[in-house]
Amino acid sequence: MATIRAALPAEYEVVGEIAAKAYADAGNLPADGSYVSVLRDAADRAAEAELLIALDGDRPVGTVTVIRPGDSYAEIARAGEIEFRMLAVAPDAGGQGVGRQLVEAVVERALAEGFGRVVLCVSETAETPRRLYERMGFQRLPDRDWSPNGDFRLLGFCLDLGA
Repeated sequence: MATIRAALPAEYEVVGEIAAKAYADAGNLPADGSYVSVLRDAADRAAEAELLIALDGDRPVGTVTVIRPGDSYAEIARAGEIEFRMLAVAPDAGGQGVGRQLVEAVVERALAEGFGRVVLCVSETAETPRRLYERMGFQRLPDRDWSPNGDFRLLGFCLDLGA
């Protein structure tokens, strides 16, 4: 079981690399490659939102960015919703439940802060994360589907918390 906590400045570079490598290895990057620099810029995510890290002992194995209303990283969240983006697990830590633990950490924050819903977007080609979200009870939110460019489509999902 990984330890989940806020990433420290000394960890930002490795967190950025975990995200960039995970997205690239899974083929979940737009063809123009522009998103790689966003994934690598963990320092900006930590300054503008909440950057979490998953640790196996002292080894970083995953990350997620937690976004609250008004954060510059918000894409689809509306009032009463917390959003997460850039969930990534190091390839050598895949299949060990790290992704689930990171999502659970987001849900725990949402409940503690009184949010009624957790939302996210995921690439339509990202089958492994989509299966995880569906197993965790997330439902499709088609009215929030969108495309950051012409060839890359993102699908909206939500988890109602009843808060």
